[in-house]
Amino acid sequence: MHVVRLAAGLVLAVAGVLLLTGVTGTTTAKVGKVKPPRGCKALTTAAEFQKFSAKVWRLERWERKRPKGVALKAMRERRRCAASRSHRRAMRRAWRKDKGTYYQHRGRKIAERRYLNAIDPPGAAVLRAIRMCESGSSGLYRANTGNGFYGAYQFTLSTWQSVGGSGYPHEASPREQDERAARLYVTGGPGHWPVCG
Repeated sequence: MHVVRLAAGLVLAVAGVLLLTGVTGTTTAKVGKVKPPRGCKALTTAAEFQKFSAKVWRLERWERKRPKGVALKAMRERRRCAASRSHRRAMRRAWRKDKGTYYQHRGRKIAERRYLNAIDPPGAAVLRAIRMCESGSSGLYRANTGNGFYGAYQFTLSTWQSVGGSGYPHEASPREQDERAARLYVTGGPGHWPVCG
């Protein structure tokens, strides 16, 4: 009885191997028969496209508004020659992701450059020294001691308004306070801060 069961199990196992081999061979044969679309020398996989996309949208190139036309043409060609529809969908996702990351990074870098231009002169080092002296060692942008002077640079309301500020200085963002202080410095130098200028 045990011998019969063992033999039956062996027969099923051999049949399974043969069936699996046949399926694998058929699948391989089908993939091998897939031909690239007209004009494509070879099929492009999603993995290959991802490397290409990452290279096009390199963050170090943030000063460039958009990729060159040659790169965009190459992108369209690679997508046209995608190995399958699923590969093409993955390519679109990779391109959108890299593009979005690139433009977010570019936006931050442009804002940083504008900020640095806005505070020069006098420059970040001079402003930091004034800030640390006026509102303590930590240069508190939210400083409001109730003595009529506000923020990291201890603006009076009239002085703050004279450089285009609105509301209370200590309620403005650190970047705005720096820019207003730089504008004030340009109009009268360090004399606006008799003790700390």
